[in-house]
Parts: sequence; C-alpha cells; structure tokens
Amino acid sequence: MEAHAFPDTGARLRDAADALVNESIDGVTTSTAELSGAFLGTHAGTLSHATDSSESHCWAVDTASLYHGPLEDFVARRTALVRELRATDPDGAAALGKLRKPPASAWAIDQLAAGNHALMAELLAAGADARDAQWSAAAGSVSREDLQIASGRLRDAVEAAARAATALLERDGHGTSDETSRRIRTTLQAAATGSAADRQTLWSGTLSGDLDVAGFGAIQEPEADAAEIAAVVAPMRRPTSPKPSSPPTGRASETVDLVAKRAAERSAASLVAAAERAREAAVVARREADRLTEDARVAVERASVAEGVADVAEASARAARTAIKD
Repeated sequence: MEAHAFPDTGARLRDAADALVNESIDGVTTSTAELSGAFLGTHAGTLSHATDSSESHCWAVDTASLYHGPLEDFVARRTALVRELRATDPDGAAALGKLRKPPASAWAIDQLAAGNHALMAELLAAGADARDAQWSAAAGSVSREDLQIASGRLRDAVEAAARAATALLERDGHGTSDETSRRIRTTLQAAATGSAADRQTLWSGTLSGDLDVAGFGAIQEPEADAAEIAAVVAPMRRPTSPKPSSPPTGRASETVDLVAKRAAERSAASLVAAAERAREAAVVARREADRLTEDARVAVERASVAEGVADVAEASARAARTAIKD
C-alpha cells in the first residue's frame, strides 16, 4: 500500500508544478503581448481595431511584417496573418485580407524603408524643408533662392533613394524599366511632400501602391508629423531664414515682418509639439518596460518555486521506485 502512495503523491506534486509553470508562462506571455500591443498601437505600419462592447478589446497587427519580405510571398504572408487573426477577430481579419499586394515599384520603396533608415530620414527631412519653404514663399517670407535650395535638396534626396530602391529590385531579380524608375521617383517625392499619413506610410515601409504628386491648387499649411518621425527628422532639418529677397518699406515691411514672425512661431511650436509627443511616447514606453520587468521578475520567482516542487516530485518518484523494489 505504501508503494502505491508514493506515485499518488508524485502525481499531485507534478500537477502542482505544471500549474505553477503554466501560470508563470501565461503571465509572461500576456505581459509581452500587452507591451507589443502598446507599441504597435502607436507605431506606424500597424492595423488596429476596437470592438464595441462593455469591455474594450483591441488587437494590433504589425502590417510592416506583411510588406517587408519577398514580393512573391506577399499573398502567402497575408493569408497566414488572416488565418491567425480570424479566430479572435473576424472583422479585423476581413480588413487585413483586403490589403493589396503592392506593385514592384512600391514594394522596392518598402524594402528600402525597412533597411535604410538614414536614407529615408534624409528624404523626409528634405521633404519637410521643401514644404515649409513653399509655404513661406507663398507668404512672401523667404526668397526664391531659398525655395530653390530646398527644392534642390529634395531632388537630390529623391534621386538617392530612387537609385537605392532600383538596386533592390535588380538584386532580387525583378525587372526594371524607365516606367518603373519614374514611378519610384514620383512616389518618393509624393510621399515625402504629401500628407502626414503619406509620410508615416513611407517611413514605416507599408506603401501598398504608387502615389502621385499633388497638382496645382491652394497651398496648404504643412501638417505636423507623428512623434517618431518628428524626433528623427528634427535634427536633420535645414530651415530657411525668414528674410525677404529685397528690403521692403513702410506697411509692406511691417507685413513681411509679421509673416516672418508667424512662420517662426509656427516652426517653434511645431518643434515643441514634436518634443512633447516624443516625451509622452518615451514615458509610455518606460512604464510598459518597467511593468514587463516586474512581470518577468515574478515569473522567475514562480519558476523557481516550480523547480523546487519538481525537485520534490523527483525525490518522491525515486523513493516510490525504491519502495517498489523493496
């Protein structure tokens, strides 16, 4: 009878150990998922969704992983992500399934964004300077020469990025043509000088199609970038000096001075806002990192307890085998 008691005790101890280990693993997995969700929800290249229920449930899919990879495998990657999401969020899976395969020109830019952040940051900084110069020139607060300098920098940045993107196409065995090269250059310029959403998509490398440069029309005041882009681009900016090309007199001088002052105020406010958004993002990231560290510490303690229980279980098993032999 005693020989049968040992296996029963060992089984109970093993069950307890399994429960502790599973609880520890679940705790770490949940914390990691929550942290990933916090970052994905604020980072470019994500697809997020919240359902209307008494308790908010959110999911975030890193769409960058969909667009970064061999072009010929895009559909397979999308199918795998949809299948993974369908069980927990059918609506989200349906939205993800509608993301289209990019043409080779957009795909090349996406790969460039994933692998050459410095080149993309230069392009975005040049685009920001060009937008501001165009806006200021329309207001009469910068000279035509300043506008030409900013436009020349943008042109050089587009050319450098286009050459790199074309090289990626050739490296991966995709055919290139004059039309493909033209679309790459047009898309790079359109994204760098377009809306904040276009710039975010360019930076995250999640372009799903080619873009066209906006045509003639009313010049819109530049939109502020997201915190991540603003923080990266700010040190690379080369803002033009708000000086008129010729010294005006009287009321004209007062008007130009006022326009220049407002342009400077907008520039300063934009930098302050970018710094504040970057600081807020850093605080959130630090809190999540601290929480994950604490969860990991608790998991380690639970794992240590589980190991102790396992040691006891193994000792009990050895004792049981010895008793059986005896």
